[in-house]
Amino acid sequence: MTEESKHKRRRVGLIAIAASLIAIAGGALAYAHSGGGHHGPMTGKSQRHLEHMQAMLTKIGASDPQKAQIEGILKPAFDEMKAAHESHSAAFRQFHEVITAPSIDRARLESLRADQLKSLDEASKRLVTAISDAAEVLTPEQRAALAKQIEVHHRG
Repeated sequence: MTEESKHKRRRVGLIAIAASLIAIAGGALAYAHSGGGHHGPMTGKSQRHLEHMQAMLTKIGASDPQKAQIEGILKPAFDEMKAAHESHSAAFRQFHEVITAPSIDRARLESLRADQLKSLDEASKRLVTAISDAAEVLTPEQRAALAKQIEVHHRG
């Protein structure tokens, strides 16, 4: 295998991991206004995600120091996503108040929309950074194995 193909496989594995974790976080935010949709409410979600990640890391042979380092990276990111979810829920309530008022304040609606886009964009950038940092803790082989675990889980 050439160095270029190794680099390409590593990049594909990292992208798969990042995409999966972003999909998890994005799904949680998409269901914010309904209390979590089919995944349930966000209460305790960060801990469940971390426990699930620990189980997958164990399956791929990550060492205890690797698992601890990854948890230290991801826990603040998951906690931040929970805060973003709560902020999104508050904004959704404000949006609901505006559209049910006797007259529609279009400027306020636009402000809420723009604020939410900015907030979610910033949160997703921080999440991608955390995922990238966590992925770098693993070897390329472990990242590939984790990507397979995530794929199996999502096909589930």
